[in-house]
Amino acid sequence: MNHTFDAEMRKALREDPIPVPDHVHRRTEELLASLPECTAEKKLVRFPRSLQRMVSVAACFLFVMLVVLPNTSVAYARAVEDIPVIGRLVQVFTIRNYDYFDGSHELEADIPSVNDPFNREPGDLINKNVTELTDAVIADFYAEVERHGGEGFGALHITHETLCSTERWFTLRLTVSESSASSSSVIHIYHIDRISGKYVTFGDLFDSDDREVLERMILADMRAQMAADDNVSYWSEEEEPGFAALDAEQNFYFAENGDLVIVYDEFAVAPGYMGNPEFTIAAEDCAALVAPAYGDLF
Repeated sequence: MNHTFDAEMRKALREDPIPVPDHVHRRTEELLASLPECTAEKKLVRFPRSLQRMVSVAACFLFVMLVVLPNTSVAYARAVEDIPVIGRLVQVFTIRNYDYFDGSHELEADIPSVNDPFNREPGDLINKNVTELTDAVIADFYAEVERHGGEGFGALHITHETLCSTERWFTLRLTVSESSASSSSVIHIYHIDRISGKYVTFGDLFDSDDREVLERMILADMRAQMAADDNVSYWSEEEEPGFAALDAEQNFYFAENGDLVIVYDEFAVAPGYMGNPEFTIAAEDCAALVAPAYGDLF
């Protein structure tokens, strides 16, 4: 790494001093704890201590450079765009952390921001949606705390996960879990087609006729699951007509093997104890249904 890049990194971190989140602290500690110790019983080949230290330091350095800093510093994440391979991928970093507990109410939230070095517009759209959504639920949480004066109980947890990050697709899942008298979990999944440079919805991939075909596949899967396991329960058409309907904003993602995974909101198709049900449709079954512009999904 050259001196110019080092200087840029130091400057970026000085200008953007964002605290390291607790989960990053924990991951760093876990990495350090996992590094092997040199003991007489386990050594088959004796390496110089200087070499062992160099390997350990290098592992820690790579972890900090590629995991810790991009998740804590916006300026750093922007800077690594120029590094080959890394710069071609979408970076997701935490821009805000919330950690509140008063004995009765708890808030833990990591708010992500998406940076696609090639396609700014869809990333900005995702960031705007995430900001508006999380600002609203966090404001509601603090309003409840003030309304109840520290009494009662309430919890809000916001987490995020990158489900896919390749040169073709980027997928981010945001999960908002709330609990008070009852609990609920809402999932938001965002996609960028990096070839077209567009934000993609379920409706972009499947039109209304194709979605009806997928609905029939899901209903067949529901019936098979209930027949095989008495603990599995979904609403019926008699109870909730059209409950399994798929709209243009349906949550979904692609598994590593190309299978389509449909994700329903809690209570949408089943009782709350079933959580957020997911249904997998084999890649070959949905290949003929997907819009021609996205025929080659991978």
